[in-house]
Amino acid sequence: MSATDRAPPSPPAPPAQKESVDSSAVTMRHRSSAAGRQSSLIGFPERRRSSILVGQRSMDLQMEQTGNVGPRFVLFVIRAFRRWGYFVADYDWQAMLVCLLTSLIGFIIVLRTPQQNDIQGYAPPNARARIEYSRYQEFFSRDGPGISVYIFIIAKDGGSLLREDYLNETIKVLDIANDEVQLSDPEMGTNGSQSFSKFCLSFCKANDPLRAFYHGLNYQNTLATKGQKLNGRINLDYPIARIFGRPMSLQQTFFGVEFFNESTASGVDPSDQRQFNLTDALLRAAQSDDETADIDDEKIGDNSTKSLAELAASGQHQQYVTNMREMKMVMLRFDAEHKQGWTSDIVKQYELTMRNRFEKKYESKRLAMYVLSKSVIEDEMIRAGLSIIPYMSIGFAVMVICSVISVLIRALYMHQQSAPKIFLAIAACVLPFMSSATALGFMFLFGFRFASILCLIPILVLSIGVDSSYLMIHEWQRVIQHSRRQPNRRNCHVGYRISQVLSEIGPAVLISTLTNIFADGCGWYTSSPELGGLCLGNLVSMMVAFFYQMTFYAGLMSLVGRYEIATEKRERRELQESIRRAVETSGAGMELGMSSVKHGLTRKQSKFHEHTKHYISETIQVYVNFVANKFVAMLIVTFYFVYLGLSIWGVTRMEVKLSIQQLFTMDSPLLMVDKLRVGYQVPHFMSVTVLVFNPGNLSNPERLARMNQFVADMEAINGSWGPIGTKYFVRDFIAFQLSNEADLDTELAAIDAGELEKSAEDRTALATTTQTPNGPFHEEDIGTFMNWPESAEWKAYIRFDNKTGHLQRFFFTTGYHGEKLRIWTERGHILNQWRAVVDKYANPDDFNASLYYDDSIFLDLIDNMPFDTMQSVVGTLFCMGIVCFLFLNSMFTVAMASGCVLSICCGILGILSWMHTDLDPITMAAMTISIGFSVDIPAHVSYHYYQAAAQGVDLTPQTKLVNCLSSVAFPALQAALSTCLCVSSLLLVHLHMANVFVRTMVLCVLLCNLHGLVFLPAFLILFDSIVQHVQQRVRTHRSNGRVAADDGKRKRPTPIPEASGSQESSLRQMTKLPEAVASKAMLQQQQQQRNGGGGNGGHYRNGARVGKAPAEQSNVTDRPVLDRFNSVDESEGTEMAPKRSLKSMVNIPSTEEEAEEGTDAAQKAAATATAHNGGERKD
Repeated sequence: MSATDRAPPSPPAPPAQKESVDSSAVTMRHRSSAAGRQSSLIGFPERRRSSILVGQRSMDLQMEQTGNVGPRFVLFVIRAFRRWGYFVADYDWQAMLVCLLTSLIGFIIVLRTPQQNDIQGYAPPNARARIEYSRYQEFFSRDGPGISVYIFIIAKDGGSLLREDYLNETIKVLDIANDEVQLSDPEMGTNGSQSFSKFCLSFCKANDPLRAFYHGLNYQNTLATKGQKLNGRINLDYPIARIFGRPMSLQQTFFGVEFFNESTASGVDPSDQRQFNLTDALLRAAQSDDETADIDDEKIGDNSTKSLAELAASGQHQQYVTNMREMKMVMLRFDAEHKQGWTSDIVKQYELTMRNRFEKKYESKRLAMYVLSKSVIEDEMIRAGLSIIPYMSIGFAVMVICSVISVLIRALYMHQQSAPKIFLAIAACVLPFMSSATALGFMFLFGFRFASILCLIPILVLSIGVDSSYLMIHEWQRVIQHSRRQPNRRNCHVGYRISQVLSEIGPAVLISTLTNIFADGCGWYTSSPELGGLCLGNLVSMMVAFFYQMTFYAGLMSLVGRYEIATEKRERRELQESIRRAVETSGAGMELGMSSVKHGLTRKQSKFHEHTKHYISETIQVYVNFVANKFVAMLIVTFYFVYLGLSIWGVTRMEVKLSIQQLFTMDSPLLMVDKLRVGYQVPHFMSVTVLVFNPGNLSNPERLARMNQFVADMEAINGSWGPIGTKYFVRDFIAFQLSNEADLDTELAAIDAGELEKSAEDRTALATTTQTPNGPFHEEDIGTFMNWPESAEWKAYIRFDNKTGHLQRFFFTTGYHGEKLRIWTERGHILNQWRAVVDKYANPDDFNASLYYDDSIFLDLIDNMPFDTMQSVVGTLFCMGIVCFLFLNSMFTVAMASGCVLSICCGILGILSWMHTDLDPITMAAMTISIGFSVDIPAHVSYHYYQAAAQGVDLTPQTKLVNCLSSVAFPALQAALSTCLCVSSLLLVHLHMANVFVRTMVLCVLLCNLHGLVFLPAFLILFDSIVQHVQQRVRTHRSNGRVAADDGKRKRPTPIPEASGSQESSLRQMTKLPEAVASKAMLQQQQQQRNGGGGNGGHYRNGARVGKAPAEQSNVTDRPVLDRFNSVDESEGTEMAPKRSLKSMVNIPSTEEEAEEGTDAAQKAAATATAHNGGERKD
């Protein structure tokens, strides 16, 4: 049984109704029989009058072209949705129950799934940083997570940490972190725990320079206070301090350094540009007001504090313990390799305990501390994701209020107000949350990781998916209105009404869903894994939302429909009963009362409807007249090109970057950590780790020379600190081999004898001892070298083969500087230089080298982001073009919609650039998701304008524009308002990703409406005017050419009056025909024109009219045009005759003979006109 057969057949119309049936119903029956059974599957058997507010049904447009039943695929989709409507109506509450249970299961799964974030996930899948990170993990042979914690310490007053009290408390913090913060070790039992100083193996000496500097400073300050000379064996100058002959680098511990004497900053030769003038650069860094590293004035001030040595100096001998006048920040580092039995939860607990100990529990009046670790970053990302959830309730409440108000106003306008419609409005907002819970729950069930960024999905689906519910409510009200005006057994069946709603709205919702799916699919394919997961989650949620739309929401609408149908029947019975009683009492009005009952429940229009319908029509008419003005249209087009130029300019100046501060809330302490890194650390000492997996036999002089050249190449890169900033164990090892105890004793004796004064040459010599000395490399002595206390720090840098005991692999670090390194693109450039050097030694047969830098994950985005963005936009545009062509079957629509989408994408990026928003993966994901619904409005406007043009060649641009706006304007503005209000709730979240999504989606909505309702109509008006002008010029030119050619060859026997055989001139010859005969003659003429040269016409067969020209059909079913806004009879639902009718152009004959003579004359005139027109086409 077909879907159509489910509803009971319509009863025969009463005699009075049959006599009043207009020509539109007759035309529909003949057209349906001519088109075949497929036409009966599209739309209502009874045609509906279009509305100035809601426009005409798209299925009616398909039927208005004679003999064109639309693409087979569209017909198949419409038929499928219609049958599905009957099925859902039969099992409405069962469908709702299944959807509720499924979403409840998904919601429980979401609640029980812990969030897990991966900072590496923001790098592209093919990024080199991923490979480098895996090689870094491979170097340390970590079978599990290790510990890596950094503590950044600054003074609360923004002053120097070299002050005695501040430095003492800094050492106290170091002792607490080393000895008091405990890690639970399962190998030591239930109560077993260890401090860092106990479980540390390799990097235990990383903070020794701070402790040594502290003791040396206290010792020297004591001597200076007593007025004694300073100990010459203790040199506390930055960047290399020497404590009793042992060099210690302060570069990785002290930051924000200012100096006393620029000429003796650190013993570095100022003429050597490669080694960098410390004093000048660091003083500029401390005094600069760079916007990219603007330190919080409340926490980092400009409190200059001199060292204790200067304060203690007296007499003529002003002595400085160190060359540093100020030191603003200390960074403590705690690294430990993975140990057997450690789990991710144990490591995470230790790192979070370290954060809680110093950021929350430790109270200090002097110091401010910030802890950074992988676990802390993940915890802050989770907190950022959870911060969105409370504001979802605000977005939901705003959307519910907007939905209820708009639905009730619309119901009041159409006199359909009822309490159950409130449930439809609320369910429209609940449905996106149900679909999100179902989609995410089953994604997590199959192993998908719950990243914090996925918390954005419900609000995105709510802002996008609620539009489909609005469309269903919109169409449902039109179905009710039609059914109440022309009631019968068929349209009083709820299955029939649901099938009509789904067959009309289903294809449109399917198009929107497919465009969103393809957009999210392109984003999933081109984005990083973390943001690709966001696109995938949104994709699955949109699919589930579409399924719930057609099941849960359609089922709820069926239940509401049953209630409304029962209400209609009850009111109809009450009306019939009241009429019966009135007839019995008065005995009059029987015929009128029974006619009212048979024709349906005729409701008096509400005062709201009566007061607003005029303003709505008037508003659309004024707007159309305004936009259709050619001068105004040219101004709009000019403004569009200005907009496009500014957008392109903004795109060219858009920066590409991503930092960790964009992933956290605005109150996160990690934002301060990032400011400290950019302000103090990155521009002064940016360290890179170089891993050597195949050192080979360094005892071979050639091999050793190539290894030294490798290090020298890294130090030769512009901005390098040189040997001063490099930690390369080979240099100390060769120096160890060349040294002997006798030479050391001689040096110590000389120092004790009083050689305490150092010249500038001595300082330079101390600095240059880091150069690689010449000498042999005996690998067998490395073990002895590692056992020396002074060499203990190198244990973390070297790995030996457990079987042979030979050197297996090692790494070295080197540092770089420069104010320009504050900028992400500059860091990306130096990263590429590092990689270029490492690639020369990366061959497995060579050193098999690799490198690791913490920010390389983000820096790789700089080169990939523009290409990935373009790839995503082009891929999405291509997929949407295919979808639009498949459903709309119009290249004109595809071209206009594609152009608008490109313009909207350009506008989004350009305006975001002018709003100082950088291009990062979050921006790209937001734009990719928003592209999915940016095509809707331009595609609908283009399609309806194209369809209006296809209805008749004589329609003006104003008429076509009214046809567009009557169907698109109200739903577009309703969706725009609801979407903007919904996503605006995210502005309350102090989160970068939330702000980016709000900006992107609001811009997308505004630009979509601006393009669809302003720019595109202006283009279409001008385009249509130009086309008509060109066509008129071509016709005039061809006509003049033909006339000249005919006059030159022969004399024309019988000239055709006026427009050379036009329909108007032919009709003017029929001045004495009755109206019926003239209409018949004109239709015969059109049929002959169609047969002869493709003209439009019709004919009569057995007294019945068959085939109708599109221009004539538009009088019945087309959307209201400007001349017909006030020509609708609301009570009868019919339209008044056009202003210029055949009756005004002809005279009625008095006899049948005159009519017959008029018929013969009309046929002769039609034949002459047809022959002439056919000749013109042939020519």
